[in-house]
Amino acid sequence: MSSSSAVDITVTLVSTASGQSESFPLSPSTTIAELLDWAKALFGVDGNVRLYKDGKLLSNSSSSLKAAGIVNGDLIAAQSAIAALPSAPPPTASTPAGSGGLDFSNLFAAQSAGSTNAASASLLSEVAPAPSYYPGMSLSDAVAHNPHPHTFVSLLFSKEHLRKELNYHNPRLAVRLESQSLEEAVRIWREEMVKGGIQKAVQNSSHYHIEQDMKRRLVQNPGDIEAKRYFAKQSSQELIQEQYYQMMNEYPEAMGRVLMLYVEANINGHSIQAFCDSGAQATIMSKKTATQCGVLDLIDERFAGTAVGVGTGKILGRIHMVQMQIGDSYFPCSVTVMDDPGEGAAEMPFLLGLDMMKRHACSIDLERGVLKFRLAPGQYMETPFLHEKDLAEAQGGTKGFDPQKSNEEFLRRQREESEDDPSMKD
Repeated sequence: MSSSSAVDITVTLVSTASGQSESFPLSPSTTIAELLDWAKALFGVDGNVRLYKDGKLLSNSSSSLKAAGIVNGDLIAAQSAIAALPSAPPPTASTPAGSGGLDFSNLFAAQSAGSTNAASASLLSEVAPAPSYYPGMSLSDAVAHNPHPHTFVSLLFSKEHLRKELNYHNPRLAVRLESQSLEEAVRIWREEMVKGGIQKAVQNSSHYHIEQDMKRRLVQNPGDIEAKRYFAKQSSQELIQEQYYQMMNEYPEAMGRVLMLYVEANINGHSIQAFCDSGAQATIMSKKTATQCGVLDLIDERFAGTAVGVGTGKILGRIHMVQMQIGDSYFPCSVTVMDDPGEGAAEMPFLLGLDMMKRHACSIDLERGVLKFRLAPGQYMETPFLHEKDLAEAQGGTKGFDPQKSNEEFLRRQREESEDDPSMKD
């Protein structure tokens, strides 16, 4: 079962300008800054919003609700220099049915009637604080330290690396913001932030009610299997999340993509990138590569057959001796030649397997990033593993990557999907 510190508390936000109030569950670890964002989104306001509890200003934005002394049932007042944007309608008294007690009817008021008018745009520019930025700041940190839409978008427009990171993580939004005026980009960004807030509110509310129901079931019947399974899963998820944060903090490289090991080689005057795979029994070459290297006629077809592993493939035969050149050294290799794969299947041009790596007493040195060959007793040569920039996309690299083409391809797929799913259209 979850510990008491992890149980959500219900907080009521009330706007001092309109009198509108909203109640919803939040984690005690939620920060005052996050609560400020909730107030701005729920009441359709911007600018210098301040939060008060029992008449006292909640000034430490990085403090958690628990640290600020906010407990279940507390009423928090939101006071703003700008009560609402000019286009925002008055708050409604009723709560839509089926919304879990949350009234979102006025959240998109700022986006109605086309776009924000010139007066509100000027007002937004005046109240927007100066951007918070340090060299090398990541996109997530830029968003966290610049909650005001006008401030963040101004920063985004001025920092190319932030735009590139946004394009990597959310190309759809990046394309929407591209070539827009500052105020239109602010409107789009605010709309995206509000949408995210609504989704989080609905998710938190649903989770809160399910958890309360499971607690009641356990009180009524301590042996309730489904309720016990629910809280056991909650505890497991908390442990998983702790391990995730620990991994991100201590071993972030483990969360990224692992680049496979390739070395630059040459066969019969033809340059190749040899994939080093100590888990493969044999050294193989594709028919296409054998043709390019001019050794196809050296295949001994008596060794033809079928290769069986993760998949199956046709073996054309074996070349008993090819000279693989690395640097100024030559290494004789026996190579199994595979037929070219069918359409859509991945091709492996050349794979240096365990057989030849053992024959030449190779060592894979991951600390120094090199493949070592023994030339003679006590004499060795080394060749570096290729970097990401040296490998094609099919090999996990970035050589030849065209971001503009990639974005166009993404938009094309998105248009095709939206034709089948109208809800994906903007």
